[in-house]
Amino acid sequence: MNMQHSMSCEIFQRLMALVYPQVSEEYRLAVESCRRKLRGLIQEKHCAPLILRLAWHSAGTYDANTKTGGPLGTIRNKGELSHAANAGLDNAVKLLQPIKEQFPILSYADFYQLAGVVAVEVTGGPSVPFHPGRIDSDEIPEEGRLPDATGGSDHLRTVFYRMGLEDKDIVALSGGHTLGRCHKERSGYEGPWTKTPLIFDNSYFKELLIGEQEGLIQLPSDKALLQDPIFSKYVHLYAKDENAFFADYAEAHLKLSELGWRRGKWCAFLCSPCVTVKIT
Repeated sequence: MNMQHSMSCEIFQRLMALVYPQVSEEYRLAVESCRRKLRGLIQEKHCAPLILRLAWHSAGTYDANTKTGGPLGTIRNKGELSHAANAGLDNAVKLLQPIKEQFPILSYADFYQLAGVVAVEVTGGPSVPFHPGRIDSDEIPEEGRLPDATGGSDHLRTVFYRMGLEDKDIVALSGGHTLGRCHKERSGYEGPWTKTPLIFDNSYFKELLIGEQEGLIQLPSDKALLQDPIFSKYVHLYAKDENAFFADYAEAHLKLSELGWRRGKWCAFLCSPCVTVKIT
């Protein structure tokens, strides 16, 4: 490999974040129509927490080392839904299926991630960019890749670093627990994290700083955010500044929703020896 080709590869690695697959106009219009249908369903059924959990668990199986798992629609399969961490998500799949059937052109991979973005939006959260073009896979990832509620900071880093995420992403995404509640039959825990579990705001961090309260839950993995000095810095920031939380959450959610998707599809082409680039 000559120096010019090596430099071209490095340049394109930096530019790849700007490159997305091109979809047809028909596909793009279907995405926007589907988005409207999802807004109506999620608002009517008050199911934003469940739908967001589906999108997260679909994406959070990604392994950056083996390039397996990730937001490729595999969670629609019974084999993955049967994983212990996905208890109850069969309800989300069933709830969404009538809308999916109206848009057969869309991949399940795109559909579930779009639903997660809409769930955040309709509950008052930040607008998370959505880029279509994911291709469905049937290769179910091995069980045990998702975070464990009983884990500490070391466990959280092991899980999220494996995905290719970083400390700020871990804390920002944890703030998504501002939506929803735990169900004892699914996780062994019971109760919401905040007093307004259908509103996306920075209450999760405020409640975390207050400490344990009757009627609210704090999991060991939540408390770990305060016990770690790096994580704790972000907890205090987000409790004080909702705009900072929204900005970092939107960035982290986008990264999560695109794990193992864009980069792998484009690298081989962009780093081909026949590709040249002119920098001005």
